[in-house]
Amino acid sequence: MEVKIHEKSETKKEIEVTISVDEMNEYLEKAAKQLSSEMNVKGFRPGNAPREVVENSVGKEKLWEEAAREAIQETYPKIIEEKNLFTVSQPQVEIIKCAPGNEVTYKAQVFVLPEIKLPEYKEIANKIAKEEGREVKVDEKEVEATLDRIRETRAKTEKVEREAKKGDTVIINFTGSFKEKSDKKIEEKDFRLNLGKGELDALKGLEEEIYGMKGGEKKGFSLKLPHMTGSKEAPKEEEVDIEVEMLSVMEREVPEINEEFAKSLPNIENLEQLKTKVKEGLEAEKKSKEKERKKIKVMENIRKETSFEIPEVLIDKELDNIINNLKHQVSQGGISFEDYLSQIGKKEEDIRKESRKKAEENVAYALILHAISDKEDVKVTDEEIDAEVDRHFNATGRKKEEEKEENLEKMRAYIYDVIKNQKVFKVLSLEE
Repeated sequence: MEVKIHEKSETKKEIEVTISVDEMNEYLEKAAKQLSSEMNVKGFRPGNAPREVVENSVGKEKLWEEAAREAIQETYPKIIEEKNLFTVSQPQVEIIKCAPGNEVTYKAQVFVLPEIKLPEYKEIANKIAKEEGREVKVDEKEVEATLDRIRETRAKTEKVEREAKKGDTVIINFTGSFKEKSDKKIEEKDFRLNLGKGELDALKGLEEEIYGMKGGEKKGFSLKLPHMTGSKEAPKEEEVDIEVEMLSVMEREVPEINEEFAKSLPNIENLEQLKTKVKEGLEAEKKSKEKERKKIKVMENIRKETSFEIPEVLIDKELDNIINNLKHQVSQGGISFEDYLSQIGKKEEDIRKESRKKAEENVAYALILHAISDKEDVKVTDEEIDAEVDRHFNATGRKKEEEKEENLEKMRAYIYDVIKNQKVFKVLSLEE
C-alpha cells in the first residue's frame, strides 16, 4: 500500500492511498462474503457462496466497488494512527481508480489540528497571576439589590378585577404586524408580564399601553420600534400594529425584608445571617469572575505569541454552539427564536457573521489549552469522570440508569474537557 500526504494547508490534508491488486484480494473476499449474506444463492447458505459465484452473480465491477469500500474502511483509520494525524472532521473520500484487475486509488481530505509552537506559557501565566487583581468588594447597595431580587421571587399574586397598574402581574395575548413587511409578525399567547420591571424593552411602549386595561378587554395601537440594521448606521424605526387581549390582572404582594422573611428561607435563622450569606455569595461570585478574567488574559497573551491556522470546521461547530445557546436563552424568555429575530431585525446568518470573531477566539483558546495539556502530559482518569457524573446525578436527583447512552457519552466528553482544562490552569497556577 502506497500512501502520500499532500499539505493543502496547515490544517487540511489530502491523503492519497493506492492499494495493489494483491492487497485487494483480502478485501474482495470480505466484499464477496458480505454480498453473499445479502443474496439468495441456490445451494449455499447466506454468506457462504464462493467469491467466483458472487462475482458471476453481481458482476466484477460491483464486487470491486464493494471491495474498495471495505479497503477504505479498514485502511483509512490505520493510516491516521500510523501518521499520528489528529483529525477534527470526518474525511471527504473520493475513489479515483477502481477497475477490476487493477490497483485501487482513493483520496481522503480531512481537517487536522494545527501544530502550535507554544511560547513560555508558564512565565506568561505567572506574571499575570502575580499582578494586583481587581479589588473584590461588595457594598451595601449590592446586598440590598440582591435581597430585593430574592423577595421578588417570593411575591404572592392574587387575581383582581380592577385596572392594571405598575407593580401588577398580567397575563396577555398579543400580536404585532409590521406595516412595511406583511410577512413579519410577532405573536405570543398566555404571556406573563410583571409591569414596571422593564421586561419588554424590545417592544418599548407596549407596557404603557397596558396600564388601565381590565381582564377580558382588548386594545389595538401602533408602536414605532427601532429596526437594528446590523450596520453602523443609526437604527431606523418600523411601525408595528399591536393587538393586545388582557386575560387577567393579578396584584402582587411582595414581602418585607425583616426577621420573619429571613426565617422563612432555608437554613437562615435571622436577618443578619441572611445579609451575611448574601454578601458572602456576592464576594464568591466576584472572586470567580476575577479568576476567569485572569484566565482569559493569560489565553489572550499566549495567543498573541503564537501563530496558527484554525480549522474552518471547528469554527463552524463553535458557531453552531453559539446559535444553539442563544436559541435556548431566548426560549427561556418565553418567545420563539423566529420572533426574537423579527424583533431585532436580523437573520440567523447575520448573527453567525457577528459571532464569528468570538467563535474563532473560543476555538483558539481551546486549541492552546489542548497543546499545553499535551505538552504537560495532563491525564484525566475514568474514575475522575465517573465521580463527576455521579455528582451531577446526585445533585439533580435523576437516575443515571434512566439516561440515554448517547447523552451519557456527551456528558462524559464534556466533563473530560472541563477536568482537563482545570488541570491545565492548575499547571498555570490559575486554579487551586
